[in-house]
Amino acid sequence: MGSSQSQPTTTTTDQHFETTIDATTSVTTTTANKAKIKPPRNESSYAKAQRKCNKKKISYDACYTAALSSKEEDCADLFESYKSCFLRVMTNDMERRGVKVKEGSMIGEYKEEIEDEEAS
Repeated sequence: MGSSQSQPTTTTTDQHFETTIDATTSVTTTTANKAKIKPPRNESSYAKAQRKCNKKKISYDACYTAALSSKEEDCADLFESYKSCFLRVMTNDMERRGVKVKEGSMIGEYKEEIEDEEAS
């Protein structure tokens, strides 16, 4: 083969992985076959917070469901983690867009709490 010809490659795909083997260098690259979905350009703060904090919400929801049936689960830490994530994303997005936050609002109280923590 001349240098101007493309080198053959072999690609195999199974349910979870895609493997590409370059025949000239014998390099194998394996990556997860999971398509990354780009958020829409005009995504709302709420939708962004839902997307970014979904894992924390799923953990809290599972704990809460277990707590309903067993009455022994304490999910307060998971809820606080989810709430903080959600409010952080909302606050950052609002600041990025130049939206003024009212002091008495939930996000305003969150900002005050964070400022107090940073000051101490």
